[in-house]
Amino acid sequence: KNGGLNTKLQTVVIVPSTGTARPFVVSINPPNGGTLNDCSSGVSTEQLVLPNGRIDNATLDGNVFLFINASNTAVAGTVNGTGGGDAITFVPAEALSSNTTYRFEITDGVKDITGESMIPFTSTFTTGNCGSVTPTDIEFTQYDGVATGAGYTSLAIGPDGKLYGLTIGGEIHRWDMTGTTLSNKEVITTLTDKYGARAAIGLVFQPGTNGDLAAWVTHSTGVLQNAPEWDGNLSRLTGDDLETEELVLTKLPRSIRDHLTNSVVFGPDGAIYINQGSNSAMGHPDGAWGNRPERLLSAAVLRLDLAKLPNSLPLDVQTADGNGSYDPFANDAALTIFAEGIRNAYDLVWHTNGQLYVPTNGSAAGGNTPTSDPNDANYIAPNSNYTYAGPTIPYVQSISPTQFDWLFRVVANGYYGHPNPLRANYVLNRGDVDVNNAAYNGVAPDANYLGAAFNFDKNKSPNGVIEYRSNAFGGALQGKILVVRYSQNDDIIALEPGGANLDIISSTEGIDGFTGFSNPLDLIEDVATGNIYVSEYGANKITLLTPDVAPINESAIALSPETIYINEVAGGNASPEKTVTITNIGSQTLTISNIALGGAAAGLFELNQ
Repeated sequence: KNGGLNTKLQTVVIVPSTGTARPFVVSINPPNGGTLNDCSSGVSTEQLVLPNGRIDNATLDGNVFLFINASNTAVAGTVNGTGGGDAITFVPAEALSSNTTYRFEITDGVKDITGESMIPFTSTFTTGNCGSVTPTDIEFTQYDGVATGAGYTSLAIGPDGKLYGLTIGGEIHRWDMTGTTLSNKEVITTLTDKYGARAAIGLVFQPGTNGDLAAWVTHSTGVLQNAPEWDGNLSRLTGDDLETEELVLTKLPRSIRDHLTNSVVFGPDGAIYINQGSNSAMGHPDGAWGNRPERLLSAAVLRLDLAKLPNSLPLDVQTADGNGSYDPFANDAALTIFAEGIRNAYDLVWHTNGQLYVPTNGSAAGGNTPTSDPNDANYIAPNSNYTYAGPTIPYVQSISPTQFDWLFRVVANGYYGHPNPLRANYVLNRGDVDVNNAAYNGVAPDANYLGAAFNFDKNKSPNGVIEYRSNAFGGALQGKILVVRYSQNDDIIALEPGGANLDIISSTEGIDGFTGFSNPLDLIEDVATGNIYVSEYGANKITLLTPDVAPINESAIALSPETIYINEVAGGNASPEKTVTITNIGSQTLTISNIALGGAAAGLFELNQ
């Protein structure tokens, strides 16, 4: 700062002259020579240069290390990549020591997908006075690998009381939940029999089917590299063995890699809410994501109104920006845009407080943001349903640093920070606060940007999410939002919503039984027992967590028979309808039985319930 003029130091990358296009590290978090204050977190690359495409995650083990610098002692831990192959993370098995210098190393044994070796990298950092994790009375026991042999992308408990696991390849596995085991495994191949190998992500059972099975599944072509566009699908599976498939939606947009049509959930209004991933890193086409543009329906939470589905299915939802004809703004549109700017959200949950919470993965550094300047050659005009009247936002390339991962409390028509020029959203996240580039100096967030409910920090990869419903531990965990963190922590973090706006007011890490996973991707609770099942995608297994304090079975508390008297005048015309409302003030399902008309009323009145 000099004479009132603010400037930002720009990063200058000097590419080594190697004679080949080798990948290399530009920056690291914590930075070289910096301080790490969260000793339970790990070390992640902030920005990689990948001339030939993504990192081959299979080459990470045995080639990424963390050492105590003074003694040259290796630190035990797990090395993680990302689905996009654009970051490398080392997660220590135990919290690092305070006030200690560590050395992080990547060898040339790490390769990209073309087999090109990474330029070796070394950095050091020193931990701060980290203290210790605040203990809680909440403890879970882990039962490792109650199911193995597949990468499970989504877990669900069906109306038949069985556990279902959707595999990345499109199979559905089903088990009986018996104590601390899963038994009687069945393999359902309905999707793969019809479509072949799939990239299948979302699985949810339709409520209110009187115990019949109706599962909704999102799926695409079974590749995670060089994937076709307009490749997202939503199918409905029915029957005792989910043997009948009906394709409901087809030709949703798809990125070139692993930003897909992700998880699905039923809302309190009976509609289906769908997470649709982005096509780009930061809103404008870029080489790392195949220079594929954002689409009208990408990077959004979509809403499907089942009552508006046409009689003839599937519904083709390819929009005009891809030479399709679907209009999500038509009065009779079944699939609409519920909320915008949600980059790559894997899962979502409707909380009993009435709010929709969506954990979302931010971008690695190096992406491009769009411009609102019609005179710029990089300008992409908005869809005719959107107008822009804000300041001129510049086109910016190769943005740093890595973006934060967020939890959004999503409301209808909100914008949450991932630009899409087709929807007239141009500013990345919070603007100047998040973008280290001179062109973004003083740039404020888009006018309709609503902000985040919680900041996970960088390279956490928050994915599967549930609301814990059991009253185990005296209700201490009840109503908390549980999120699995795939990358830097390999754990479950508990978030407490509250306050006037129902954002997150507290977070708890390090709960006994909630740590030490291998790339956890999804989780589900058996509300009847308080048990949690976790998909450890990195280890091809499901792990069971049981609460050390069993929940109280409120349904076992018997109530005395009650008699309700309704006085009516004898004879005459039919009396108007009388309504009796019974409210459940407990925390578990209330079952009401043996409601009947008694005495003389039995033959004179009609009972509707």
